[in-house]
Amino acid sequence: MTEKRVVGVSYDMGDDAPLVMLKASGSEADDVLRKARRQEATLIVRDPELVKQLYRVPIDQPIGRELFPVMAVLLAHVLGVDRTQEERQT
Repeated sequence: MTEKRVVGVSYDMGDDAPLVMLKASGSEADDVLRKARRQEATLIVRDPELVKQLYRVPIDQPIGRELFPVMAVLLAHVLGVDRTQEERQT
């Protein structure tokens, strides 16, 4: 069985590309996921192939151009989730 891995990605409007902000594996990955699930603002996406590719990117570095299409879809999803949550709160 493959060791569990997680990657945290951050993107601010105006940035050239999303940045890899966090990487963890094994029990550390379990801890990160446990904490993320307690934070309402953190969206968790399960995509083992994407994690495999993102894990190669150094922390505090932008993702490569080859991942732009996938990340664009994920960011659009995140923005949609954020918008839905805001609408529910009003």
